[in-house]
Amino acid sequence: MNLDLVPLGWLHFAASAAALVVGLMMLVGPKGTAVHKSRGRVYVLSILVTSLTAFGIYRLGRFYFPHWFAVASLVVTSIGLAAARFKRPRRAWRHLHLTAMLASVYILIGGGVNEAFLRVNALHRLIADFNSPVIGMTHLAVMLLFVVLIGYFNALLLLRRRALAA
Repeated sequence: MNLDLVPLGWLHFAASAAALVVGLMMLVGPKGTAVHKSRGRVYVLSILVTSLTAFGIYRLGRFYFPHWFAVASLVVTSIGLAAARFKRPRRAWRHLHLTAMLASVYILIGGGVNEAFLRVNALHRLIADFNSPVIGMTHLAVMLLFVVLIGYFNALLLLRRRALAA
């Protein structure tokens, strides 16, 4: 395993790991509780640090696609946070919050997939370069998983709303 990182890289890694752990805990835990809200604050802070430190990491010496994922992560996390904070749009804020936060975790895990293929020797040996179909198939599997999760959790919200209305 290659963990030859500069100090900014270590901060980025630590914030990413914290966001991943907290994000997954929130995914499996009960929603809307005080614990969920406090973990959400930790998650948002971790994503903020992860994204901002990503802007300072220049492996190729220029702004390129991982930096755009940091921008996307900041945007979707902000949308999810704002939806929960302001309860807007009125009837659909939970759906927007849920979808945006899951998209945020998806972006985080997608970056982790890239880093795993770059830094884990056993995975790195499976690919000739970063245009490898193995990486593409891994990203497709992660994407499909999150599409299913977004659909599943949004369906649960709809079913709960209907049960409460009945």
